[in-house]
Amino acid sequence: MSDPRAINMTSEAMPLGDGLTVTFKMTNGQLEADWQPRIPYGRKGRKYLPAYKRARNEFIRRVAHRTGLNMLVVDL
Repeated sequence: MSDPRAINMTSEAMPLGDGLTVTFKMTNGQLEADWQPRIPYGRKGRKYLPAYKRARNEFIRRVAHRTGLNMLVVDL
């Protein structure tokens, strides 16, 4: 089995709508999300949550497929 701390993967810019994109990076077992042009906040930002979660889940699926690891994301 792969060591999760050795995973280094980056996604392409994934569209979320209205010109927003998010790029995911998995490094040393940590997931990072880079929003462009900026992270949306407040009520307007909540409307992008379903698209964000779909994009995140797709990236996690790719990481799991490439590494053979089981992946778990906990939303806080």
